[in-house]
Amino acid sequence: MPSDRAGYTLSVYAIDVSPSMGEEIADPRGDGRKVSKLNLVKEYVARKCEPKISSGRKTEAVGILSYGGRTNNQANNAFVAQNPDDEDPPYAAVSCDVAIQTAKPKAVEVVMNLDVGENEGNPVSALMVALDMIHVHKHTKSWALEVVLITDGESSFRQEEYEEAMDRLDDMGVRLSVVGINFQPLTEPVDKTKTRNKRLSEKFWRTFVSVLHERMAKTTDSEEMLPSYETFNEALTDARLPKAAVVNGTVSGIDLHIGSTDIDPEQAITIPIKYSKATMKARPPTLSKAWKPAMDLQAPLHAKPSTQGASNPLMSSLIHQSQSQSQTQHGEAPNADDLAAMISADVKHHSTYVVKKVDATAPPTTQPFGSQGLDGDYLDAFNATQQAEEEEEEEEFVAKEDLVKAWRFGSTWVPMEADTFEPLDTQKGVEILGFFPKDAIKRHLLMGEVRFIWPDLTSPKAQIQFSSLVEGMELRGMCAVVRWVLKDRAEPSIGLCVPSMDYPGEDKRLDYMFWVKLPFAEDEHNFWFPSLTTYKTSTGKVLTEHPLLPTEEQCELMDELVLSMDLDEYAKEEARKAKAERAEDEDMDGEDDDADDEETPTWFNTRDSYNPVIHRIKEAIFHASLTQDLDADPLGPPHPELTKYFHTPKEIGEKVEDISQRLKDALDLKKVPPKTRKKVTKEGLREDEGFIDIDELFADDANEQPSKGESSTPRKGVKAEPFSPAKPSQAKPRFIEDEDDEESPATRQPTSSQQKSTPSKPKPGRLVSNAAPLEDFHRLIDEEGDVFRKAIQDLGAVVKENVEVSFSKQAFPLAIECLKAMRETALTYEEVETYNEYVDELETSVKAKGFKHKDFWNHFEKAGKEVSKITEEEAQEALGGYE
Repeated sequence: MPSDRAGYTLSVYAIDVSPSMGEEIADPRGDGRKVSKLNLVKEYVARKCEPKISSGRKTEAVGILSYGGRTNNQANNAFVAQNPDDEDPPYAAVSCDVAIQTAKPKAVEVVMNLDVGENEGNPVSALMVALDMIHVHKHTKSWALEVVLITDGESSFRQEEYEEAMDRLDDMGVRLSVVGINFQPLTEPVDKTKTRNKRLSEKFWRTFVSVLHERMAKTTDSEEMLPSYETFNEALTDARLPKAAVVNGTVSGIDLHIGSTDIDPEQAITIPIKYSKATMKARPPTLSKAWKPAMDLQAPLHAKPSTQGASNPLMSSLIHQSQSQSQTQHGEAPNADDLAAMISADVKHHSTYVVKKVDATAPPTTQPFGSQGLDGDYLDAFNATQQAEEEEEEEEFVAKEDLVKAWRFGSTWVPMEADTFEPLDTQKGVEILGFFPKDAIKRHLLMGEVRFIWPDLTSPKAQIQFSSLVEGMELRGMCAVVRWVLKDRAEPSIGLCVPSMDYPGEDKRLDYMFWVKLPFAEDEHNFWFPSLTTYKTSTGKVLTEHPLLPTEEQCELMDELVLSMDLDEYAKEEARKAKAERAEDEDMDGEDDDADDEETPTWFNTRDSYNPVIHRIKEAIFHASLTQDLDADPLGPPHPELTKYFHTPKEIGEKVEDISQRLKDALDLKKVPPKTRKKVTKEGLREDEGFIDIDELFADDANEQPSKGESSTPRKGVKAEPFSPAKPSQAKPRFIEDEDDEESPATRQPTSSQQKSTPSKPKPGRLVSNAAPLEDFHRLIDEEGDVFRKAIQDLGAVVKENVEVSFSKQAFPLAIECLKAMRETALTYEEVETYNEYVDELETSVKAKGFKHKDFWNHFEKAGKEVSKITEEEAQEALGGYE
């Protein structure tokens, strides 16, 4: 019977190595390559063994047998001992290459080293030897036994023992799989153009499998036990497919509590239950071994054997060990692979805790600079000295038992002893906290690992109680919130139990539950987004029409786009086309009446989708394990099944091209230009620079134009400051301003040329500076992108500050110009509310007690409509122009 647990499988692969197996055939991959039959069979067997090796379970056993080559089996030895004069023993040319044992990489290595034999193999004899191998192996009845016979059918063979083979297969409960190379499927007759031996062999195995199937079907209900007849191309293609690891979970026992025995023992109910994992997170293979051959170990392999031992003690020790274990013959030196395998080991973690002692009284080290700068040789010497000093620091090793864990609180580490926190006084069990409707479950919360829950099958009372609970929850559409504790004083977890009632057969019902872990409040993150149908201003006014709100035309186009990209509809259309093509080819003429009973096709199926990262790593490991030279035979492209969901189907892309363009036009989508940062290059002083021309600074005519031949560009290293536009008699030289100058930028009204030549820095948190507000504001609007609201707010703050600190009415004209720019920008970029709110705020501030220049509001009112609040009519008119 097949195993109900993970592992406990035994597979024997009987491989035909007759001379005909050296013939080259086309690779089923369809890439046009020609590969020998034996090489394809090797790949098939290796791929079938790979999952058993990767699992690492000791209950995954394999055996390798070849026929058509050398002779090496116990049945032949026994027959020859009893019949020494028989020149044609029935079990000749059959070799037990790998005895049945736990699947290991060495078994695959033996398979890959098989060569084409010189004899015509007898598959029936090989089948009998395989059954002998299974009979000798120690196993119980719970193991799943299997023999996979692979042949091309080109060899003639005796068939006397086929009835005995059937009897033994039926008695031992061994499943037989016959895989024929270039065999016809059972639905097709045998091709008469094939050779006579192949036709007879193919007919023989068809009859053999058919008769055995009828015999075993009478004694078992399991389809997995019945023999099968397969074609090699289909079997190899299936073996190359990525496969998800399906593992039966470990069954554990626990108690389910309804009510509390401490509060009311009479009302409390305790049901013994069993649970196991239904799903588990898939992880890529781990690096569990280290292979580190030393360089001086490999080098002597190219020397003469006599000099190898003397050149390297490690080499001598490994050679002696290899020869003592009979790894070599006639005293020959082992190869590099054997020696490298002897020094591979499992990777184990080892931690050492060290406290470095640092002299607290020593001054901090600084990098010395001499009068001539830092010379290259001097720097190397300094670094060497520093490294030597660091290496000389004393290290104190600390035992793990002396360590104390510390929690970080801000920038402080708070040490906590192991017994500082008392663990929760929890008890092992599953406690039902309450029930609520299944319809109220938020599906996005049920994304963790799932467990099966069912009653203890050895307790009839528990089965009745659990079945009643499941039926009551199912009839009322309820689910249960439970508190799960795996062991005493362990951390509890909150989960959801969903009832399920399955009907596996007539008058049969199976009641069980699914358990899914629920997140705590700290684990759930909610992200809220503004509405797409209503727009609310900062004052609370709701707008129904706005550039940010979609129109009916845009909504209809978007609905059409979404429906056009429905992948399930695409899958249904492809299925209908394929069905129509099959009907046309087979000339069915409407004979398919069961079309409505077929499963609805879907484009994406979770059962057929695979994690490309995990399976690509497996492909790489498998390829590297079977390839001698990775440079000559690199890893090929990933399997198409891993990448079939990577791209949108071409038909859908062509279908939505027109609707996508119309939607772009309706939404007025434009590509955002990339932000380009101005690269500032700092140039150093040349030999003729670094001084100030005193005569130029104290010239009589400040506005004197440079004479012909003289450059008007200021010298590098000297800050260019144009003189004040005062009268020539009052002109005074302007020097580089001190950082501590308390004069406000608003009181000195820089000219446009000064604004361009003197960079101004905004206050922290602002984008607009007080010195050049209009220039910064226009730069933000034209270059920086979507910062309109921030720019208007910052410019308004600058206007208020400059007016308040203005000397007389000097800053009023510039403030009015800034307000005009703010109002125009607010109209253009839909920031009407921002500007109107600022005008109200400015009026309140100017008229408030303590404001220096209350007369500024008169200038504001004289400016009239150019700076006044924006009316609704103006806003609607601007909105209409924008649309």
